[in-house]
Amino acid sequence: MPPPALDPSKKIDFSKYYFYGTVLNVPPILLMYPVRTVRLLQQRKSSVPVSSSIYTVLKDVHQKNGFRALYAGATVFSLGLTTTKILQFATYDYLAQKTKENDYFKVDLLRDPKVLSGALGTFSAVVTTFFAVPFDMISQQITIAKAGAQGKVVPAPVSTTAASVAPPLVPEAVVAGSTASATKAPLHVQGSFERLRPVEMPISESLKLQFKQEGFRFLFRGYVATLMSTIPFFAAYFPAYEVTRVWVKDGIQYVRSLQSNSETPFPPPEVHQLIISAVAGSMAAFVGVLISSPSDMVKTRIQTEQRLQPTNGSGVKLPLPSLKWKDVFMEIWKNEGFMKFFAGTRARAILSVPGGALNFVIFDFVRSISASKQTSASLSQVPLSERNKKALY
Repeated sequence: MPPPALDPSKKIDFSKYYFYGTVLNVPPILLMYPVRTVRLLQQRKSSVPVSSSIYTVLKDVHQKNGFRALYAGATVFSLGLTTTKILQFATYDYLAQKTKENDYFKVDLLRDPKVLSGALGTFSAVVTTFFAVPFDMISQQITIAKAGAQGKVVPAPVSTTAASVAPPLVPEAVVAGSTASATKAPLHVQGSFERLRPVEMPISESLKLQFKQEGFRFLFRGYVATLMSTIPFFAAYFPAYEVTRVWVKDGIQYVRSLQSNSETPFPPPEVHQLIISAVAGSMAAFVGVLISSPSDMVKTRIQTEQRLQPTNGSGVKLPLPSLKWKDVFMEIWKNEGFMKFFAGTRARAILSVPGGALNFVIFDFVRSISASKQTSASLSQVPLSERNKKALY
């Protein structure tokens, strides 16, 4: 989520920008990571329904697989998200800085704050998606394999009742040393009615096999699906942010006008930007989550599919499930219904809404401690109207 455009009187020291951005972003990611684990478990393909209660899923994972399972894949995910988030913000700020330095490239449309923030933010998000997908891909498969495992408790028998965490759909692969799981739950592969046996396979072995089958394409599986989730998110995010920002600013001015007789009206000017960023960022993230939920569901299904070559009891290879966006979308629609596209939306909102506010708060602070004033000579070249103009947000 892109930060406010730069004050034209300041430039970014990007070495400080990267350092402080990294340090301040990791703790919030780790704090909220278990909720991401819940979202993935609720969205994945499963032979048994998963509870829609976040608490129930957290409790079940903890009981069956231990506390560490809630953080399965956290290292890979944190590294990828922190790196790409800083890259996105740096891309946005760098382009905003260059755009202002070049007088908006003589394009009057770019002088509109909504247009400029929308164009730069969406562009920076699309560019950094390329770097984010491999980290997201690997971390999701690790999470599903460890947090969604049958668990350390006695394996649950085949039942028609709903369970909070279902056994993973892992087809039997032609792999030396693979052993069958204790559970006999029947599994099926798309396009076949052959029963398959779940197998115990370390996630490292599964990743190696999938990489061997698909090559480097495996690391970028779901790239198109990620873009189709990112684009609607930001398409909804920017208008929602702009509208909410205006409402919050007007609300602050109204509240202060009621305190005209007070020498220190509340809220004080120094926290205005903090309030605007927090409230508008939260609302914008919520709207973005709702709009992009169906695409995010398809993306998760594509990336968490352990696409090993399945075989029947006779060793005959069976067709692999399709990972095309349209095919996965239609499979969910036909087999699970429209509302399934919003599975995990609650957990995703819990991640994104405070994250939307926190992103702006963190990077506003990072920008303030990494921005250096230009020389007075440089400032003299900036039009007075630009020097007196406030930041876009």
